[in-house]
Amino acid sequence: MTPGASPGSSSFYRRPWIALLVAAAGVVIAGLVVSLYRGIGATGWIGSLADLVIISVPFVLAAVVAIRLAATPGFVRRVLLRWRWTDVAFGLGVGLLVRALLELLVPTTGSLLGGFGTVSIAAVAVIALGAALVTPIVEELFFRGVAVAALLDVFGSLGRVVAAVASVAVSTAAFVALHVVAAGGMVTWGALLGPLAIGVGCGILFAVTGRVAAGICAHVVSNAIGVALLLV
Repeated sequence: MTPGASPGSSSFYRRPWIALLVAAAGVVIAGLVVSLYRGIGATGWIGSLADLVIISVPFVLAAVVAIRLAATPGFVRRVLLRWRWTDVAFGLGVGLLVRALLELLVPTTGSLLGGFGTVSIAAVAVIALGAALVTPIVEELFFRGVAVAALLDVFGSLGRVVAAVASVAVSTAAFVALHVVAAGGMVTWGALLGPLAIGVGCGILFAVTGRVAAGICAHVVSNAIGVALLLV
């Protein structure tokens, strides 16, 4: 529910269960893609761009279908496109907090640059922009704009706080599980804590503001700092 909405009111989706079913299908398809996809065989920036597009497509299509089938009138403008300065401020704060926590517990190691003379600068640019900008936006539109929003409507009759806690918990579990699949099923602290912190932080931001803007800011800030650390 958005701030001020009465418990049980459907403020995001007219048919939240439809949105949830579409979201579930999106998660399953995305999981299959990230676990089975082995690249198109192209090298350099073309291969990196193709990887980014193919992995993003299930989320984008699921979000579009869910919104078209079940969203309330004005949803796109009110929830996805509206920005306020408080969204930027809250998002910046949460993004910095999440990244600081992650660097304290599981410091970023490795490099995107590889060995000297063995890397395509264009490919690195595509990977960096994808991780720092494109992926956060796509994931926020899907996990918070579809999953959390629909769950808030489904759990709305339980009261605002309980609905928010349940919605953030369920969506974050799916978010973490998908990242573990993407990591090849390796359950490491890095594979768990990163998506867990982002899922909780951005989920709370959405539950409080009723918009994806703050979550996008937080996700972009956290990922961008992580990418920057891999480039130094």
